[in-house]
Amino acid sequence: MRKTIAITFALCSISIFAQTTLDSALVSATRLPVKIYESGKNITVITADQISQLPITSADELLQYVGGINLNSRGGFGVQSDIGMRGSTFSQVLVLVDNQRINDGLTGHFNSNLPIPLSEIHHIEIVRGSASASYGADAVGGIIHIKTKTYEGLWEDEKSELNGNVAFGAHKLTTTDIGFHSQRSRFGYSAAIKSSQSSGEQYTNPSFLNAGLGDSLYTNFFDLKTYTSALTYRGKYLKLFARAGVDSRDFAAKYFYTANPYDEATEKINAYWTQASATYENNGGKTALNIGYRHNQDSFIFNPLFARNNHITERVNATLSHNTTYLKTKISFGLQTDYLTIESNDRGNHSLMSNAAFFLANRKFNQWNVNAGLRLEHSEKIGLQVVPQINVSLPHKNMVYRASAGRSIRQADFTEQYNFYLRQNTPGGFSIGNPDLTAESAYSFDLGFDAYINNNLKISNTVFGRSSSNLIDYTLTNSAYISNLINLQDSTNYFYAKNIKQSFTFGNEFGLTYTMKLSNVTIDWLLNYTYIQTNTPDSVVSKYIANHPINNINGGATIHYKRFICNVGGTFITRNAEQIPSIEGDVKTQYGIINTKLSYAAADIPVSLFVNVRNIFDTQYQEILGARMPGRWLMAGISWNFNYFKMKL
Repeated sequence: MRKTIAITFALCSISIFAQTTLDSALVSATRLPVKIYESGKNITVITADQISQLPITSADELLQYVGGINLNSRGGFGVQSDIGMRGSTFSQVLVLVDNQRINDGLTGHFNSNLPIPLSEIHHIEIVRGSASASYGADAVGGIIHIKTKTYEGLWEDEKSELNGNVAFGAHKLTTTDIGFHSQRSRFGYSAAIKSSQSSGEQYTNPSFLNAGLGDSLYTNFFDLKTYTSALTYRGKYLKLFARAGVDSRDFAAKYFYTANPYDEATEKINAYWTQASATYENNGGKTALNIGYRHNQDSFIFNPLFARNNHITERVNATLSHNTTYLKTKISFGLQTDYLTIESNDRGNHSLMSNAAFFLANRKFNQWNVNAGLRLEHSEKIGLQVVPQINVSLPHKNMVYRASAGRSIRQADFTEQYNFYLRQNTPGGFSIGNPDLTAESAYSFDLGFDAYINNNLKISNTVFGRSSSNLIDYTLTNSAYISNLINLQDSTNYFYAKNIKQSFTFGNEFGLTYTMKLSNVTIDWLLNYTYIQTNTPDSVVSKYIANHPINNINGGATIHYKRFICNVGGTFITRNAEQIPSIEGDVKTQYGIINTKLSYAAADIPVSLFVNVRNIFDTQYQEILGARMPGRWLMAGISWNFNYFKMKL
């Protein structure tokens, strides 16, 4: 019965992402700002107002409402999630904040550690499909680009805003997300803080029951904190922006990465980052310099009886670009450098530098919009790589036809290359690195349309495919067949990082949004359906390549009635089942999750009270084998949004 109800809710699901005309918002599908309908890509833009209405507390939770994204979470409330797009692995999605990449060089598991509170987000652009020609390696499945209020304020009217929320819930949960932003005629500044804490749910420890290891009970506790501030200056031609932030995470990580009975893991991650940009605009041209630095310290305790793993990674990234128009063609070209380092008692000390040059162009031929790009990228690991891309779109009446094709690349991260690199007599069953991995290469294509039936109804559909070579993943391998590591036990099986020669992913993305207006009620509806299938030669069994839903239905509904707003949203998933009874690991063939949020706005002040119920039907499920997801969770709180505008004459 529960499954039937969950399916019914999902199929009838809902959306706050309603459209009225051709999407004309400017987006960064390439480094050339273009309107959505001119981009040739399948793009979703989620605004701050839409984010505030959803039953979420973190940006990665938001992504489960977006078509084409598969989220494999290890816990709720933003603890940790693997983000995939169009069936990509979690390392094949590029995450940007204000044009600056934040992917961590240690592992793609940290890509969802988004260092921006929801209160500071202006909007998020989700660009599906290859984008490596514009933004570089890792943009295989697509990009998630977060634009902050402070950065976007450089091009907007004068405004001051204080917004946020505070909530309390079950299992000693407290969440806080508060942001202040002010943009004056010349200077702007902002500060934001986010905190989520809980003692966690309590479970029986299968390691204690089956092997007499650890305590009889364990909890999925978490303590997550993010702080950030930014400054801006805008003159007649010059605009300056600088941001600094700190992200701290302390959480239970039992079975996050292994199915070993000794796993009693906890993990602490402390990161700080800075980024800055200078933009000079004059005579129709724009020159921009973007620089970012990220420092990440990860402390992982697999078991109190084992030695702690300590890793410090650093990333310095800089991009110099120039945009101009020549013979009715918009052009962007520039240079980019990326430098990664790691110091680790487990993986050793290593570094990697990549340099690139890129050229992008946008031209309109009658009604056709053509976006083309070419990138040359070089590093010691991959040599010189040529990365092309082309996107086209054709608006015709109330339809937009679009297509894109391109190549993307990805280099192995430090974990894939060096995991357990310095450990002696490594026990079996663990994931171990391979220092001789070759870089991935993928060719992607998609073909789709957006139909704007009327001002309230939009339907879209996209068929996509990706052919990959040298795809990196972990496969169960006996030590007798591993020749480049000498710290393994004889005749023992490991999950060994290898290049899989070939794989092919294909699928379909369908989306429908509809706004229903009645006398006193407005309802925004959304339905997304994504089908994904991945095939490998000889059905190679690997750890992450096909670890994505086969069918994913998601959406939600936002109902506006007087001062009440009710959002009901969720997802229904079918996937390949996995089981390991010894750790109570059980990834089900299908499951559905429904969340809801009800808020009531005060009459004279911009303050609302809300109640949020997560996982209404208390579905017991896992998305990573052994890592149990939260059951039903009730929380309630207060939110506010005070703002002041000064319009330009």
